Amino acid sequence: KAQTQKLIIHVTKLYSSSDGNSFDAFGRIYSGTCQPGQRVRVLGEGYVPDEDDEDMAVATIEAVAIPRGRSRTQVTLATAGNWVLLSGIDATISKTATIVGKVNDTEWVNHDQEEEEEHPVHIFSPLKFPFAGGESTMKIALEPLNPAELPKMVEGLRRVSKSYPMVKTRVEESGEHVLFGTGELYMDCVLHDLRHVHADVEVKVADPSVALRETVIDTSSLKCFAETANKRNKLTFIAEPLDEGLAEKLEQGKVKIQQWDKRKTGRFFQSQYGWDLLSSRSVWAFGDSPTCGTNILMDDTLPSEVDKSLLDSCRSSIVQGFQWASREGPLCEENVRGTKIKILEATLADKAIYRGGGQLIPTARRTVHSSILTATPRLMEPIYKLQIQCPGEIVESIQPV
Repeated sequence: KAQTQKLIIHVTKLYSSSDGNSFDAFGRIYSGTCQPGQRVRVLGEGYVPDEDDEDMAVATIEAVAIPRGRSRTQVTLATAGNWVLLSGIDATISKTATIVGKVNDTEWVNHDQEEEEEHPVHIFSPLKFPFAGGESTMKIALEPLNPAELPKMVEGLRRVSKSYPMVKTRVEESGEHVLFGTGELYMDCVLHDLRHVHADVEVKVADPSVALRETVIDTSSLKCFAETANKRNKLTFIAEPLDEGLAEKLEQGKVKIQQWDKRKTGRFFQSQYGWDLLSSRSVWAFGDSPTCGTNILMDDTLPSEVDKSLLDSCRSSIVQGFQWASREGPLCEENVRGTKIKILEATLADKAIYRGGGQLIPTARRTVHSSILTATPRLMEPIYKLQIQCPGEIVESIQPV
């Protein structure tokens, strides 16, 4: 029976080879069997069935091994329930992934695709680390000692990001490469691996700083609007602070906007935060993450003033612009947190060619930024939480510290 089941593997970590150039994917087989030479689909953390299939790739498993501490045993077949190391599929995996089989040219088209339409495959949730602070807040800027080695450093940063689950890398608009980690010792290990294992390049490191968050403490003082480049569309937004405690619930993923229907989402906001019926059912999206972002985009337009069918046709573009703006705020390009963006008015062109994503996405981003800037913006600093365990007799001497 195991032979006929669909292969599902949850990849949780990538282990680098001794030379640091390639990675083996460590994961557990939940159903089916895997073997060398098998073609599979690699679903990344951004994959959403029927909506966003960009983070998907087809790969061939080169080798299957059972990890045994320092050594590993190569096998020709691994069945459900086993933890395995897979070679040859790491190219498109950033942190975690879901491996799905089977991709045979004939069988996939005829049988599996019909089954896929009936029961689409969803990915395993990306790993969270609440006991390590939830996210990386220590930030350092890097540049290679020799400018000619920049491509080498960029490739090294990509490999380091794969190797360390909580490392994040980013390129600022100024062009500097930024590395995020959890603390001094953690960053020391990351930089050692970058210099000696993954890139073999000497880097200059700026003084460390912390990642900030941008927020608002008031409602926008005026309605903020922006026109698209072709002057045929106009969006009007305002920004408000979110209700107390709502950002934390969104961050923990307790509001499942993609799984709940409008009624259930409406009941949640009505019962928990006292929103009115219209507002609670007009939540469009979260940002910057579609599932656990700490900002909300709402459609606050009236059917008598705005053509709702036109607005719905442009919804994905406006949401993308909002999520882009939430990811890079107007003050210092940091994530926005605890902000509610309301769409008040939308004037849209009749022809679809004049209201495409290229026109609306940057316009929505500019409008979100201007509405945040007129709503008394503030910067939020992270809080370092420390737990100290000690005998009772020395508590008094520790408390003043």
